[in-house]
Amino acid sequence: MASARLFAPLRSSDYRKLWIAQLVSVMGDKVHQIALSVLVYKLTGSVAQVGAMLAMTTLPAVLFGVPAGVFVDRWDRRATMVVSDVLRAGIVLAIPSLVRVGMPAVYAAAFCVATVSLFFEPARLSLIPEVVPEDQLMAANSLDNVTASASELLGLAGAAGVVAAIGSDKAFYFDAATFAVSAGFVAMIVHRGRAAEKRLAEPFLAELRRGLAHIAETRVLRELVGVYSLAAAGVAAAILAVNGLALQRFGTGPVDSRAVELALLDGAITVGLLVGSATIGQSAPDSAGRKFLGSLTVFGLAFVLVAFARGIWTAVPLLFIGGAANMWFYVPGATIVQRASRADLRGRVFAAKNALSRMATTVGFFGAGILAERLGLQSTVLLIGTVVVLVSAFGWTRSALREA
Repeated sequence: MASARLFAPLRSSDYRKLWIAQLVSVMGDKVHQIALSVLVYKLTGSVAQVGAMLAMTTLPAVLFGVPAGVFVDRWDRRATMVVSDVLRAGIVLAIPSLVRVGMPAVYAAAFCVATVSLFFEPARLSLIPEVVPEDQLMAANSLDNVTASASELLGLAGAAGVVAAIGSDKAFYFDAATFAVSAGFVAMIVHRGRAAEKRLAEPFLAELRRGLAHIAETRVLRELVGVYSLAAAGVAAAILAVNGLALQRFGTGPVDSRAVELALLDGAITVGLLVGSATIGQSAPDSAGRKFLGSLTVFGLAFVLVAFARGIWTAVPLLFIGGAANMWFYVPGATIVQRASRADLRGRVFAAKNALSRMATTVGFFGAGILAERLGLQSTVLLIGTVVVLVSAFGWTRSALREA
């Protein structure tokens, strides 16, 4: 049965612990994201500044993403995740105090959280294929994202109330607590990852080159990373557009109260992510490349239509479609990387993919913020959707990716 296929990975005790850790952590992340966006807009009144803040969260991947992957492949993956969670909890806990120092300190905190996350996410994604059977990988990645989407919905509901009630600067304590809980569950995982297998480490630059060479020499990885990175710029711009629509176009009243509109639009995407995660996990494990490219096309078309939305309730169903399409894009993409990468290089492949896509994401955030202020939100959203559709059309011409 389809539902049995989706939940099959939970038979693994170690995967269950990863699953619970994510459930808790993502709830706090959503509160953090809403609070940070509202905080920056309240202090600056600028959508471009919100874009700059979001770009700061992607810049570490551009600067350090690929080297981080080398260390992920060297280190105990379980320990890497625990330390990352503890460090992120401490940084997030400091943000309310940093608000009084000034915006540069807040930007620095966002930068540091994102830097530490460079080690956590590749370690987690690299550990999944080691704790579930290969024929359950698509289901595991899908369930992973079902969990993230469900947690985001709970986090959004909490974020809207917390930020509106007590202010954006005090909403970070909950996020810090969830990182601590996540660290506790990850610490209970038995499997430690490839670093537990004793081997002589190569020089750092040699390991770095081997990871990049593996992508360059493996056609499907090369094509996937290229298309994924191009698409990431459009997806990032879409995220900023949603912030702009909520805070500027549809939002009314005091800035903190606009967290409700932001949570509503973000919630429409998150429900779509939840539905998309559940349905992709129940689909057959083949045709990952066609699912990847087809859903990217749907995402772009949805945002073309968002540009013409006259009100928030017109935008909501379109954002839901975009969210569902995003998971039919992301899950097959992660599955292709997991299947095509050598196990001892997998962390570097994920880190390199993330670094390149985050470079494009940084461009997307900065570019969309500037365009929104110069061209207006409607023209910016229309341009975003059009670019994503063109990227998907290019992807369909890549035969190895299409047939993956």
